[in-house]
Amino acid sequence: MVSQNSRYELTVEDSHEYGLSPDPFDKTSINQLILDYLQTFARFKTNAITATWNGVYAKLTNGENHLFESPESGVYIFNGLGGAGMTLSFGLAEEIIAAL
Repeated sequence: MVSQNSRYELTVEDSHEYGLSPDPFDKTSINQLILDYLQTFARFKTNAITATWNGVYAKLTNGENHLFESPESGVYIFNGLGGAGMTLSFGLAEEIIAAL
């Protein structure tokens, strides 16, 4: 997945690594595989990576797959998207607000 902002910068979807203690550092070889695949169907002025980041996704240990809390009136916390936040967060937020 790729999304573009108003300055024509691209945010390229990520890879995922799972485990009790995943490596906190990006692997250049995996980033290159993603860029190589992107270039099979898209063309860009440059494919230079300007920044990377690592997300850490909390996992519940009580068998539940999501958490929904309202710590005070008008404030809501939902966690349960795992690594799919870029894809699902806005649609999910819309559904939660409509249901309230």
